Amino acid sequence: MAINPNTARNARHVSVCCMTGAGKGVAMNTLGLVEKKYPIVIFDPHAEYKTFTGRKAYQYKTRMNFAKAFFKAWGSGKPFVLAFTPNVSGDTEKERKKSLIESAHWFALLVWAAADGNRILYALFEEFGGYAEGNAADDTIIGKIWKEGRKFGVRAIAVFQRSAEVPKTVWANSPIKVIGAQGYEGDKKRVIDALGCTMADIVDLGQKNTDLSMYAKSLDEIVRTKVHYLYSESIGTFEKVAAYVKPAKYLVKDWTAEQKRIDKLSIYKTYR
Repeated sequence: MAINPNTARNARHVSVCCMTGAGKGVAMNTLGLVEKKYPIVIFDPHAEYKTFTGRKAYQYKTRMNFAKAFFKAWGSGKPFVLAFTPNVSGDTEKERKKSLIESAHWFALLVWAAADGNRILYALFEEFGGYAEGNAADDTIIGKIWKEGRKFGVRAIAVFQRSAEVPKTVWANSPIKVIGAQGYEGDKKRVIDALGCTMADIVDLGQKNTDLSMYAKSLDEIVRTKVHYLYSESIGTFEKVAAYVKPAKYLVKDWTAEQKRIDKLSIYKTYR
């Protein structure tokens, strides 16, 4: 059970919203959303996190092993990165989603049990749209973390593709928002309302990503070399930031003269 509430703590919950291929992973590993001096646990449905911001991510597939590792690491008082990839069961898509939701809630309960207002703990919910239960208020333990976790030192992060698919509890209680390219009009409007940006600002994200894309021979396809975001820490404000896509950064040297010109004239702050 969460202990030692400290109402002086700042709200640092985060929503990272990017359409597929628009740089969710790059944002998490590049934009400094999680300070390395703090521990983080990751709900990782697709086992994507082998490392996190240069730190090794220790992965677990069973609840027992993850719980044991978590409480041992938490008890050490040292920073760590632990990822939980649940074994999802069920014969139908509906049954598998129910299983995934149950695992996400179990993970969240574990976070809540460890929460201590005297310490900081990051909890990352990757691919959150896959187990969020609609966009209304979230009365589950996940919603509780977003509503009450601040004073117990929990800094929650939700990563998803569409803001329209996630509860308003999470979206509204995430003062930090990282917005990548958007694919649906409803999502664009929700971003405009939250950040105070314009439709042109949002459209430019996807355009810049496309303008700086290159052909990767090893994959035989066009890939992003740099991705662009709107970064906000409070309602109605934002800045424009960008980051290189590490696996494709080698292609930057082959940018055309026009691509170099576009990047040079860009007002996006680049994280390296």
